[in-house]
Amino acid sequence: MTALGRARTDEEAAVEALIAQVPQWATSASAYAQLCPDVVSPMHRGVAGALWLVEPEGGASGVLKVPRPDMDGLFDRAAGATGAQLAGETGAGPGIIWADADGGAVAMEHLGKGWRTASLADLQEARVMKAALDAARAFQAGAALPVRFDVFAEIRALETRLIAANIALPADGWWMLEQGSAIEKAIAAAGHDLVPCRNDGVSSNIMIGPEGAVKLLDYDRAGMNDPAYDLAVLLTEVCAFASEREPYVEHWAGRADTALLNRTVVYGAADDLMWALWAMLSAETSPRVHVEFRKYAE
Repeated sequence: MTALGRARTDEEAAVEALIAQVPQWATSASAYAQLCPDVVSPMHRGVAGALWLVEPEGGASGVLKVPRPDMDGLFDRAAGATGAQLAGETGAGPGIIWADADGGAVAMEHLGKGWRTASLADLQEARVMKAALDAARAFQAGAALPVRFDVFAEIRALETRLIAANIALPADGWWMLEQGSAIEKAIAAAGHDLVPCRNDGVSSNIMIGPEGAVKLLDYDRAGMNDPAYDLAVLLTEVCAFASEREPYVEHWAGRADTALLNRTVVYGAADDLMWALWAMLSAETSPRVHVEFRKYAE
């Protein structure tokens, strides 16, 4: 292990305890190091869970994701672990070595050489975007997940927590919440099916590999949802105008679909509202003052 003659921190002790639970890692000495710092802007990495590169002696390296204590109650840890396992099974994400269904920790293959984190510039390339959408579709074709993800329920829960913590919304916050409620009613009236969804559109949770391969990371919000939501959140991350969305909607649906296009716009607005409320709450409650939650919320 990596303590290297100094006292282990509580975080390192927790990491070592988790490594000892992974069958492939427990039988040999394993070196480990933090894979990346926790940052929410301009990229979103290591915020909900700390990422550790684990290198077992004589074995293949892997990545251990450990939930952050200050994010307890803001994500469904069990759902995240289950979603990551389904992603590994469907090929949408890295293969899973081990998962703690209760605590939410996940050990996964390290994609390694030839793979890199996507940027918004990468996602301006149609081939990369289409590969990411195809990966989302592969995940949606997997076995049903045990939980439901509902962005509108998340918005209400976050609003309740903000009120309880006496955290004031922006001056037009009431209007944003009213629009979210209107979107929810419109979606409910139109109806939709439920499939496994990742429910995350952050560009830095996409990995680009050799020959245009794509893997999707981060299943902290995984759950059964309208399949259009996965399309919506990625398009909202990448596209500034409806005209930019149209070819990807057609790729997704196999035809031009104005109703689906409009659905991606309103879902994207609801998703942005949810993340803004999450960041507002985290800015006031998280001890990690180096993470720019306030900037992300604004």
